[in-house]
Amino acid sequence: MSKHDGKVSISYKQGLNAQEPSGFKLCSVTLDQLAEMVRSAGQYAATAFNNGYRDARHALPGAELIILDYDNGITLAEAKTLFSQYMGMIATTRNHQKEKHGVICDRFRVILPARKPVMLDGAAFSAMMKEVIAHYGADRACSDISRMYFGHPDSEVVFLDGWKLFDWQPFYNSAQDKERQRTHQKRTFTQRSSGDRKAAQLDKAIQTFMQNNFVIGARNDTLYKVAHWLHDEQIDDVAGRIAALNSQSGCPLPDDEVNRIIKGVQTTKKQTTMKRTETA
Repeated sequence: MSKHDGKVSISYKQGLNAQEPSGFKLCSVTLDQLAEMVRSAGQYAATAFNNGYRDARHALPGAELIILDYDNGITLAEAKTLFSQYMGMIATTRNHQKEKHGVICDRFRVILPARKPVMLDGAAFSAMMKEVIAHYGADRACSDISRMYFGHPDSEVVFLDGWKLFDWQPFYNSAQDKERQRTHQKRTFTQRSSGDRKAAQLDKAIQTFMQNNFVIGARNDTLYKVAHWLHDEQIDDVAGRIAALNSQSGCPLPDDEVNRIIKGVQTTKKQTTMKRTETA
Protein backbone atom coordinates (compact mmCIF):
# COMPACT_ATOMS: atom_id res chain seq x y z
CA MET A 1 0.00 0.00 0.00
CA SER A 2 1.41 3.36 -0.99
CA LYS A 3 1.95 5.72 1.92
CA HIS A 4 0.99 8.61 -0.36
CA ASP A 5 -2.36 7.63 -1.82
CA GLY A 6 -3.56 4.76 0.41
CA LYS A 7 -4.06 2.50 -2.60
CA VAL A 8 -3.07 -1.07 -3.43
CA SER A 9 -2.56 -2.85 -6.73
CA ILE A 10 -4.77 -5.78 -7.67
CA SER A 11 -5.48 -7.69 -10.88
CA TYR A 12 -9.16 -7.84 -11.76
CA LYS A 13 -11.38 -9.35 -14.43
CA GLN A 14 -15.14 -9.14 -14.77
CA GLY A 15 -17.09 -12.37 -15.04
CA LEU A 16 -16.75 -15.74 -13.36
CA ASN A 17 -15.48 -17.84 -16.26
CA ALA A 18 -12.27 -19.32 -14.86
CA GLN A 19 -11.59 -21.34 -18.04
CA GLU A 20 -10.37 -18.23 -19.86
CA PRO A 21 -7.13 -16.99 -18.20
CA SER A 22 -6.72 -13.79 -20.24
CA GLY A 23 -8.25 -10.39 -19.61
CA PHE A 24 -6.87 -9.50 -16.18
CA LYS A 25 -6.13 -5.82 -15.68
CA LEU A 26 -3.95 -4.28 -12.99
CA CYS A 27 -5.84 -1.70 -10.94
CA SER A 28 -4.80 0.70 -8.20
CA VAL A 29 -7.65 0.92 -5.70
CA THR A 30 -8.51 2.07 -2.20
CA LEU A 31 -9.64 -0.50 0.35
CA ASP A 32 -13.25 0.64 -0.17
CA GLN A 33 -12.92 0.02 -3.90
CA LEU A 34 -11.25 -3.33 -3.19
CA ALA A 35 -14.23 -4.30 -1.07
CA GLU A 36 -16.52 -3.58 -4.03
CA MET A 37 -14.39 -5.85 -6.24
CA VAL A 38 -14.61 -8.60 -3.64
CA ARG A 39 -18.41 -8.20 -3.71
CA SER A 40 -18.63 -8.20 -7.52
CA ALA A 41 -19.19 -11.02 -9.99
CA GLY A 42 -15.57 -11.04 -11.02
CA GLN A 43 -12.16 -12.56 -10.42
CA TYR A 44 -9.20 -11.00 -8.63
CA ALA A 45 -5.57 -11.88 -7.91
CA ALA A 46 -2.87 -10.24 -5.84
CA THR A 47 -0.32 -10.41 -8.66
CA ALA A 48 0.02 -8.56 -11.93
CA PHE A 49 0.24 -10.62 -15.14
CA ASN A 50 2.16 -9.90 -18.30
CA ASN A 51 -0.37 -9.14 -21.07
CA GLY A 52 -3.13 -9.88 -18.54
CA TYR A 53 -2.72 -13.64 -18.96
CA ARG A 54 -3.13 -15.39 -15.61
CA ASP A 55 -0.67 -18.18 -15.08
CA ALA A 56 2.59 -18.67 -13.17
CA ARG A 57 4.74 -18.01 -16.25
CA HIS A 58 3.15 -14.60 -16.83
CA ALA A 59 3.02 -13.59 -13.16
CA LEU A 60 5.07 -10.50 -12.30
CA PRO A 61 6.80 -9.68 -9.01
CA GLY A 62 5.48 -6.81 -6.93
CA ALA A 63 2.24 -8.01 -5.31
CA GLU A 64 0.95 -5.52 -2.73
CA LEU A 65 -1.57 -7.83 -1.09
CA ILE A 66 -1.31 -10.98 0.99
CA ILE A 67 -4.46 -13.07 0.58
CA LEU A 68 -5.30 -15.98 2.88
CA ASP A 69 -8.22 -18.35 2.34
CA TYR A 70 -10.03 -20.17 5.15
CA ASP A 71 -12.25 -23.09 4.20
CA ASN A 72 -12.34 -24.71 7.63
CA GLY A 73 -10.58 -24.46 10.96
CA ILE A 74 -11.05 -21.03 12.53
CA THR A 75 -14.17 -18.91 12.85
CA LEU A 76 -14.78 -15.37 11.66
CA ALA A 77 -14.62 -14.14 15.24
CA GLU A 78 -11.27 -15.85 15.76
CA ALA A 79 -9.92 -14.36 12.55
CA LYS A 80 -10.95 -10.85 13.59
CA THR A 81 -8.94 -11.28 16.77
CA LEU A 82 -6.00 -12.98 15.06
CA PHE A 83 -5.59 -10.19 12.49
CA SER A 84 -6.84 -7.28 14.61
CA GLN A 85 -3.46 -5.49 14.53
CA TYR A 86 -3.47 -5.23 10.73
CA MET A 87 -5.07 -2.96 8.17
CA GLY A 88 -7.15 -4.86 5.65
CA MET A 89 -10.40 -6.77 5.46
CA ILE A 90 -12.07 -10.12 5.95
CA ALA A 91 -14.62 -11.17 3.31
CA THR A 92 -16.88 -14.20 3.42
CA THR A 93 -16.88 -16.46 0.35
CA ARG A 94 -19.72 -18.05 -1.59
CA ASN A 95 -19.58 -21.22 0.54
CA HIS A 96 -19.74 -19.40 3.86
CA GLN A 97 -22.02 -21.31 6.25
CA LYS A 98 -23.03 -23.71 3.49
CA GLU A 99 -22.61 -27.47 3.41
CA LYS A 100 -19.36 -28.46 1.70
CA HIS A 101 -17.90 -31.94 1.94
CA GLY A 102 -20.36 -32.59 4.75
CA VAL A 103 -19.21 -29.57 6.79
CA ILE A 104 -21.00 -26.29 7.50
CA CYS A 105 -18.67 -23.59 8.85
CA ASP A 106 -17.34 -20.07 8.40
CA ARG A 107 -15.53 -19.69 5.09
CA PHE A 108 -13.79 -16.44 4.33
CA ARG A 109 -10.79 -14.65 2.94
CA VAL A 110 -8.34 -12.36 4.72
CA ILE A 111 -6.86 -9.60 2.54
CA LEU A 112 -3.91 -7.68 3.96
CA PRO A 113 -1.96 -4.84 2.31
CA ALA A 114 1.77 -5.59 2.41
CA ARG A 115 4.29 -3.29 4.09
CA LYS A 116 6.33 -3.38 0.87
CA PRO A 117 5.76 -4.98 -2.55
CA VAL A 118 6.57 -8.70 -2.73
CA MET A 119 9.46 -8.62 -5.20
CA LEU A 120 9.81 -12.38 -5.51
CA ASP A 121 9.60 -14.80 -8.40
CA GLY A 122 7.04 -17.61 -8.43
CA ALA A 123 9.07 -20.18 -6.50
CA ALA A 124 10.23 -17.72 -3.84
CA PHE A 125 6.72 -16.26 -3.53
CA SER A 126 5.30 -19.74 -2.98
CA ALA A 127 7.93 -20.56 -0.36
CA MET A 128 7.17 -17.33 1.50
CA MET A 129 3.41 -17.88 1.34
CA LYS A 130 3.73 -21.43 2.65
CA GLU A 131 5.38 -20.01 5.76
CA VAL A 132 2.60 -17.42 6.17
CA ILE A 133 -0.08 -20.06 5.62
CA ALA A 134 1.49 -22.46 8.11
CA HIS A 135 1.76 -19.70 10.71
CA TYR A 136 -1.85 -18.60 10.37
CA GLY A 137 -3.43 -21.98 9.56
CA ALA A 138 -4.88 -20.97 6.19
CA ASP A 139 -5.61 -23.00 3.04
CA ARG A 140 -2.33 -24.41 1.70
CA ALA A 141 -3.48 -24.14 -1.93
CA CYS A 142 -3.14 -20.36 -1.80
CA SER A 143 0.65 -20.29 -2.07
CA ASP A 144 0.58 -20.17 -5.90
CA ILE A 145 1.67 -16.76 -7.20
CA SER A 146 -1.03 -16.85 -9.89
CA ARG A 147 -3.82 -17.81 -7.50
CA MET A 148 -7.18 -16.30 -8.46
CA TYR A 149 -10.21 -15.68 -6.23
CA PHE A 150 -13.87 -15.31 -7.14
CA GLY A 151 -15.82 -12.30 -6.02
CA HIS A 152 -19.23 -12.87 -4.43
CA PRO A 153 -22.08 -10.32 -4.54
CA ASP A 154 -23.40 -11.47 -1.15
CA SER A 155 -20.00 -11.36 0.55
CA GLU A 156 -19.95 -9.89 4.04
CA VAL A 157 -16.92 -7.60 4.29
CA VAL A 158 -15.46 -6.60 7.63
CA PHE A 159 -12.71 -3.98 7.70
CA LEU A 160 -9.86 -4.55 10.11
CA ASP A 161 -9.07 -1.54 12.29
CA GLY A 162 -5.41 -2.30 12.91
CA TRP A 163 -2.46 0.02 12.35
CA LYS A 164 0.07 -2.35 10.75
CA LEU A 165 0.76 -3.32 7.18
CA PHE A 166 1.67 -6.97 6.77
CA ASP A 167 5.41 -7.64 6.84
CA TRP A 168 6.08 -10.72 4.70
CA GLN A 169 9.89 -10.44 4.91
CA PRO A 170 10.34 -12.50 8.14
CA PHE A 171 8.36 -15.34 6.57
CA TYR A 172 10.55 -15.25 3.48
CA ASN A 173 13.65 -15.25 5.68
CA SER A 174 12.29 -18.30 7.49
CA ALA A 175 11.66 -20.06 4.18
CA GLN A 176 15.25 -19.33 3.09
CA ASP A 177 16.62 -20.66 6.39
CA LYS A 178 14.67 -23.89 6.00
CA GLU A 179 15.80 -24.28 2.40
CA ARG A 180 19.43 -23.85 3.47
CA GLN A 181 18.91 -26.48 6.18
CA ARG A 182 17.31 -28.88 3.68
CA THR A 183 20.17 -28.33 1.25
CA HIS A 184 22.75 -28.96 3.98
CA GLN A 185 20.95 -32.09 5.17
CA LYS A 186 20.65 -33.38 1.60
CA ARG A 187 24.33 -32.73 0.95
CA THR A 188 25.32 -34.40 4.22
CA PHE A 189 23.11 -37.40 3.46
CA THR A 190 24.55 -37.67 -0.05
CA GLN A 191 28.09 -37.50 1.29
CA ARG A 192 27.36 -40.11 3.93
CA SER A 193 25.63 -42.34 1.42
CA SER A 194 28.55 -41.98 -0.95
CA GLY A 195 30.97 -42.71 1.88
CA ASP A 196 28.97 -45.76 2.93
CA ARG A 197 28.92 -47.09 -0.64
CA LYS A 198 32.64 -46.49 -1.01
CA ALA A 199 33.36 -48.23 2.32
CA ALA A 200 31.19 -51.21 1.34
CA GLN A 201 32.92 -51.48 -2.04
CA LEU A 202 36.33 -51.33 -0.35
CA ASP A 203 35.37 -54.02 2.18
CA LYS A 204 34.13 -56.28 -0.61
CA ALA A 205 37.28 -55.76 -2.66
CA ILE A 206 39.55 -56.50 0.29
CA GLN A 207 37.55 -59.60 1.24
CA THR A 208 37.87 -60.87 -2.33
CA PHE A 209 41.60 -60.13 -2.36
CA MET A 210 42.09 -61.97 0.94
CA GLN A 211 40.12 -65.00 -0.25
CA ASN A 212 42.21 -65.23 -3.44
CA ASN A 213 45.66 -64.51 -1.98
CA PHE A 214 45.82 -65.27 1.77
CA VAL A 215 47.30 -68.74 1.55
CA ILE A 216 50.23 -70.46 3.20
CA GLY A 217 53.45 -69.00 1.80
CA ALA A 218 51.83 -65.70 0.80
CA ARG A 219 50.15 -64.57 4.01
CA ASN A 220 52.76 -61.95 5.00
CA ASP A 221 52.89 -60.45 1.54
CA THR A 222 49.07 -60.38 1.31
CA LEU A 223 48.59 -58.60 4.65
CA TYR A 224 51.38 -56.17 3.78
CA LYS A 225 49.64 -55.23 0.52
CA VAL A 226 46.27 -54.89 2.25
CA ALA A 227 47.80 -52.66 4.95
CA HIS A 228 49.26 -50.38 2.26
CA TRP A 229 45.88 -50.39 0.53
CA LEU A 230 44.08 -49.31 3.70
CA HIS A 231 46.65 -46.58 4.34
CA ASP A 232 46.24 -45.26 0.81
CA GLU A 233 42.47 -45.15 1.32
CA GLN A 234 43.07 -43.15 4.55
CA ILE A 235 41.23 -45.73 6.65
CA ASP A 236 41.34 -45.20 10.41
CA ASP A 237 42.83 -47.91 12.65
CA VAL A 238 44.67 -49.86 9.96
CA ALA A 239 46.26 -52.04 12.64
CA GLY A 240 42.85 -53.06 13.97
CA ARG A 241 41.52 -53.81 10.49
CA ILE A 242 44.57 -55.95 9.65
CA ALA A 243 44.33 -57.82 12.94
CA ALA A 244 40.64 -58.55 12.29
CA LEU A 245 41.30 -59.75 8.73
CA ASN A 246 44.08 -62.01 9.97
CA SER A 247 42.01 -63.55 12.76
CA GLN A 248 39.08 -64.18 10.40
CA SER A 249 41.24 -65.77 7.70
CA GLY A 250 41.09 -69.38 8.93
CA CYS A 251 44.89 -69.69 8.95
CA PRO A 252 46.06 -66.61 10.86
CA LEU A 253 49.62 -65.46 11.29
CA PRO A 254 51.03 -65.09 14.81
CA ASP A 255 50.38 -61.70 16.41
CA ASP A 256 54.07 -60.75 16.39
CA GLU A 257 54.20 -61.33 12.63
CA VAL A 258 51.15 -59.10 12.14
CA ASN A 259 52.68 -56.38 14.34
CA ARG A 260 55.90 -56.43 12.28
CA ILE A 261 53.86 -56.04 9.09
CA ILE A 262 52.01 -53.02 10.51
CA LYS A 263 55.23 -51.37 11.72
CA GLY A 264 56.85 -52.01 8.34
CA VAL A 265 54.01 -50.32 6.50
CA GLN A 266 53.98 -47.36 8.92
CA THR A 267 57.74 -46.89 8.50
CA THR A 268 57.48 -46.99 4.72
CA LYS A 269 54.66 -44.42 4.73
CA LYS A 270 56.59 -42.06 7.02
CA GLN A 271 59.68 -42.25 4.83
CA THR A 272 57.63 -41.56 1.71
CA THR A 273 56.00 -38.55 3.35
CA MET A 274 59.39 -37.15 4.45
CA LYS A 275 60.83 -37.49 0.95
CA ARG A 276 57.83 -35.65 -0.52
CA THR A 277 58.25 -32.88 2.03
CA GLU A 278 61.96 -32.49 1.29
CA THR A 279 61.31 -32.42 -2.46
CA ALA A 280 58.63 -29.77 -2.04
